[in-house]
Formats: sequence, C-alpha cells, structure tokens
Amino acid sequence: MQRIAIIYNPFSEASIIHSAQLTEWLTARGIDVWRGISQECRESPDLLDDADLMVAMGGDGTVLRAARLAFPTSLPVLPVALGHLSFMAEIGPQELYEGMETLLKGGGWHDERALIDASLWREGEHILDFVALNEVVISRRDVSRVINVEVLIDGSPLTTYMADGVIVATATGSTAYAMAAGGPIIDPRSRALALVPIAAHLTNVPSMVLHEAAVVTMALRSRDNSSIAIDGRNNLPLREGDEVMARRSAQVCTFLRLRPSGQFYTQLAAKLRR
Repeated sequence: MQRIAIIYNPFSEASIIHSAQLTEWLTARGIDVWRGISQECRESPDLLDDADLMVAMGGDGTVLRAARLAFPTSLPVLPVALGHLSFMAEIGPQELYEGMETLLKGGGWHDERALIDASLWREGEHILDFVALNEVVISRRDVSRVINVEVLIDGSPLTTYMADGVIVATATGSTAYAMAAGGPIIDPRSRALALVPIAAHLTNVPSMVLHEAAVVTMALRSRDNSSIAIDGRNNLPLREGDEVMARRSAQVCTFLRLRPSGQFYTQLAAKLRR
C-alpha cells in the first residue's frame, strides 16, 4: 500500500486521538496518509485519488459515511470500532496496529457487501436515485399518525401496511434499524434483502427475507406527512402517490477484513449481550 485515507469522527475524542496516532505510525513507515472528515471528501473527491485503503475510525455512522465515499470507486474500507455498537467493525484500537502490519504485508481479505439502488417516482416522473448500504426507509413525520404504504414485490401486490413506516434493508443493514424494528438478522455474506414493517397495525404479513433479485415497490397511499431516508440521511418529504423502487445494486461496498468470516456470529452474540 502506498496511500491510505483515514476518516475520523470530529465529535469523538477517541476517534480524533487514535486517528492522529495511526497517521503518525503509518507516516513513519513511508505510507502517504490523508486524514480528515467525510465532509472534506464530499467537497473535494480528489482527496481520495490513488488511495489504496480507507480506514474509518468511529462507530457505524462513521463507517456509513466512509462507505458512501468509497464504494463508487471500489475503494476498500477498514472499519475500526470506536463507537457504542460498531456492528460493521471487527477490530478495535487494541488490535489496530497488529492488523495494519498484516495488511501492509498483503494479508486480509475482501468482504463484499450488497448495496440497494433506490429510485423515487412521482406521477410517473423519475425524481431521484439513491444508493444505500444499510436501508431505505419510508416513515411517518407526524408522531401521532400512521401511514399507509402499499408494497409490491416484482410488480405483484403483497399488502398495504398501516404502520409507522416500512424498511427495505440489506444483510448489512439487518443489524441496524431493521433489527430494532423486529426484523431478521441476515448473514452479511448474503445478497438477500429484508422487508420490515415498523410497528404495523392489523396486518398478518410479518418481516420477510426476499430473493436477491427481488424488486420492491413502496407506494405511499396516505396524505399524512411522511419521508424517505437513506441510511438515516436525506429525509426527503413524500407526497401521496409517490413510489419508491428498491433493488439490489450491481455495485458492492468492500470491507477489508482480518478475521475468518465465521467470526461474525461470535462477535454478533457478544454485541447483543451488551
């Protein structure tokens, strides 16, 4: 590796300190390092030119921000756990330097994670496209009202949820908002999608694991205030009749890993016991 980018969380003292120490350690070994926050890269994407690796030092939010910067160019991301949950990271600061030694010698493996392509349609007109690592969510904006969301799978009607919202999640996102809403945990190697209603009323259609090629259409059938969020961001308002189509993307997000893939289950159980 010749050049490494380090993304840190400016609101976390631990992230600031550990990222500065890693920068010094790598520089002493002749590695060209850029260190900064995700906003800097969004404003100047060329900062990542010629990078061989991105190290995301923080919680899952920091990893999500790093992944959004990395996956368009297939730049691998090494998540380092410095947050409260850190489901996406396998190593913490105690293992960081031993792990970096292994990576600099050519060790480790690429863990490819599925992404979701989503598009917003209004009155038959294509409005916006999105890419999500975790999930696409349609949810209410008024805390006192539920919304009606008609769901179709591959063009065939499934049900209309009267709920606080509906989630379409990747396997990576199955341990995030989808899990909190009662959805299934999916092996991160899977390309399947999860459909998870949020606090649904009067329905006999529970959370579902969908085929990896499934196309999910969510159509808003109520006038109450609602919005769409992509990985917890955007929060764009929706109108009655708006449709959101979600499917697995042809792109992937690549994490750089050091431990065997089966360690996911051991780490998951430990994190859920917290």
